[in-house]
Amino acid sequence: MYPKPPQEHPRLLLRSQHLPGLREKRFRPEMKQVWERLVQFSQVDISQAQSADHPDEAYLIEANALMFVLNGDQEAGLRAKALALTTITKSFNPNFQDISRAIGRLMSSVAVVYDWCRDLIDDTERQFMISHFKRLAGMLECGFPPKKEGSIVGHTSEWMLMRDLIGTGIAIYDEDPEIYDESAGRFYAEMAPARNFFYPSGWHHQGDNYGTYRYQAELYATWILDRMGAGNPYDPSQGEVGYQWIYTRRPDGKLLRDGDSDNPLYAEDKYIQFFPLVYMMAGSYYDNPYFMDQQFREYQTIPDMYVFHAFLFYNPEVQPKSIKELPLTRYFGSPTGIMIARTGWDEGMDKSSPTVVAEMRVGEYQYNNHQHLDAGAFQLYYKGYLAIDSGIYKGSSGKYHSPHNKYYFKRTIAHNTVLVYDPDELKQYPYVKDGGLVWPNVNDGGQRWPNEGRPPLKLDDLLNKDFKRGEVLAHAYGPDPVQPDFSYLKGDITAAYSNKMKQFQRSFMFLNFKDENHPAALIVFDRVTSANPDFKKYWLLHSIEEPQVNGSRTVISRSEEGYNGQLINDTLLPVADNLEITAVGGPGKEFWVFGTNYINDFPSTKEQGAWRIEASPSQPAEQDVFLNVMQMKDIGGPEALPTHRVENDSLVGAQIKDWVVLFSKSGLRLHKELDVPVAPTADAASASLNYVIADLTAGAWIVERGDAREQHEVTEEAGVLHLTEVSGTIRLIPLTVEAEGKE
Repeated sequence: MYPKPPQEHPRLLLRSQHLPGLREKRFRPEMKQVWERLVQFSQVDISQAQSADHPDEAYLIEANALMFVLNGDQEAGLRAKALALTTITKSFNPNFQDISRAIGRLMSSVAVVYDWCRDLIDDTERQFMISHFKRLAGMLECGFPPKKEGSIVGHTSEWMLMRDLIGTGIAIYDEDPEIYDESAGRFYAEMAPARNFFYPSGWHHQGDNYGTYRYQAELYATWILDRMGAGNPYDPSQGEVGYQWIYTRRPDGKLLRDGDSDNPLYAEDKYIQFFPLVYMMAGSYYDNPYFMDQQFREYQTIPDMYVFHAFLFYNPEVQPKSIKELPLTRYFGSPTGIMIARTGWDEGMDKSSPTVVAEMRVGEYQYNNHQHLDAGAFQLYYKGYLAIDSGIYKGSSGKYHSPHNKYYFKRTIAHNTVLVYDPDELKQYPYVKDGGLVWPNVNDGGQRWPNEGRPPLKLDDLLNKDFKRGEVLAHAYGPDPVQPDFSYLKGDITAAYSNKMKQFQRSFMFLNFKDENHPAALIVFDRVTSANPDFKKYWLLHSIEEPQVNGSRTVISRSEEGYNGQLINDTLLPVADNLEITAVGGPGKEFWVFGTNYINDFPSTKEQGAWRIEASPSQPAEQDVFLNVMQMKDIGGPEALPTHRVENDSLVGAQIKDWVVLFSKSGLRLHKELDVPVAPTADAASASLNYVIADLTAGAWIVERGDAREQHEVTEEAGVLHLTEVSGTIRLIPLTVEAEGKE
């Protein structure tokens, strides 16, 4: 069941109780330019409305209707009606790409007139409008009744249903309830449940570009239905999603990339502006001052297309607060499983900023469409984009169905994760299907396309058709929750791959050194077990500039366009005599997939990268372990910190600076008494180290340091023990084990 529109008008986008607040908003200083443009639009000669020199008809329709409902301006109302009756007859070429967006915007603007200017419209005119609403509805990609396409991704998951059809249906419900019943029925049955599944993670699976676009469309349903009187149709965790693009914002104004990143957004020296009402709509509805702060940073001026809705939705009671108040690490939980860790905040564009930004991704579900096969990937930024997502969207050769997009950019090989190359994998997965098209698959050694590449149509599909690709096993950050020293994430990503993979566990540990010369490090520990020891394994690290490989150390610099950052990666496992590191890339091999370069020649940015290293064991084995320690520093700055492998029979990890990080060798939670391996510098008289020991079973542990004993609690969700001021040997005893020994 779903709520019905109330028996009153207006009821689309506003009701009578909202009018006093909207009238006051006209005089708010921050709304001055918005209101002035609305007044300007309302005064355009409607006989010239379709001239190239005038704003879009939809803007004029909405502005005049607003002057009528707010000010009682009869002439404005009549202008709105006249223009609505003319433009509703407009013809569209249904074969034009994305034409549904223009059709829907026209429908929604005329629906406003139908609802707000109701007293000026006679029955004949109403029936005329309704007939054209249904004509236009039938031209939408979702069809009418809106049964086509899926309810999770795709164009139907944008404006068509969540704004245009529902809004139109609300307006005309008294005379003809069909459009509302069909669209609201599908929305509440399919679209709201799907979003209520992923909203609690606070992360939109369609990425930086399409995620913001679709999130804004989803917020329209929130506002339209709430203003109608139905309340919020979604879980209130919808209000958390915008943090995704705040936390991934880089100091240079761009973002850590996610999904089909649109290349015009990533042009050099550009502060990325996403869709203009994302933060205003979410911040105003959910009373989020940090979102309002980001809104005014991205848009000091609202584009013409959005001034009408900006005026309606802006909540002047929500005063901006600086994002600098936010914790430096945020965990985006199930069903996503991503952690973003930062060393600082930036409120503008500053390529010299000392802030490090790291993404650690498990990625529990694969939704396809604009999402990539990137489970387990990581990214790093410090004075330049260092560990990158490779490839880019659009350009002359990079559009949705282009070879670059479908064979490289979306594939695992373009991301910082692991490949297992089964030469016969295409026998099992010979084709990929998406958007009604079928094309031959390619073997990049990476993750599988669930459902042969077709996206889930409904939530039941997502949950029951093998779209699960990973599971978070542990997460933690601390000890200070606002400025944590360590940020930890572990996941099992086996399900992302075909049966060539028996097990893939990846652990991330980000260390914030709070040191100007050596700001941070990321430790990545992998246990990879293949179905066949002859399936070669590749550990990938992508870069913009050519990596310099010397033995087990790789140096990646970002020295161009005013950047000055450097990443030093030490591969501590596999050991040196079982390690091959190969640099792949450069002219003719920028987007190389085992013999083919899937080019994208968009020239205005280097964001797509051109290089990667492939670290592989030189000897075939069913199981291999990778341990990589990446530290960030300035080019030409102090020497890189030394790193050391630290291990014993139960634990393995690394020492860097005054930190020792240890993981379970077996990948399982440790539940018995164990000795902690001594770090190479621990015998120095001045040594005082921080230890982070992962993969411990939950409960109380006794820590023995020489003659001293202390008790610590390990939580189930973290499985981590953090010890400070360590200078000697350590023994860990689960309290249950000690209790058994005393019996």
